[in-house]
Amino acid sequence: MDNSVIKSYVWHNGKCFFVSTIERDSSAMLNPGRYNETIVWEYDWAKAERGKMIHQGEDGKGCIGTHLRVCKDFYLCGMASDIEY
Repeated sequence: MDNSVIKSYVWHNGKCFFVSTIERDSSAMLNPGRYNETIVWEYDWAKAERGKMIHQGEDGKGCIGTHLRVCKDFYLCGMASDIEY
């Protein structure tokens, strides 16, 4: 079963993004177990609807570092980046 970990809404230049991290089972045969998956969608705040999925990342089980980094990336740049903070 997938478990919600953290959800955020981030704005950049008037555009909204929905960032969601869940804990889920890995489908990788060489790395079974649980991990955190972070996905970003375009989001229409007025309609409360997700749009196109635009980014996906991962982190270890129990970790929210990827979620926080992605939120900061979208807040600052409107996209994911390889910037180290």
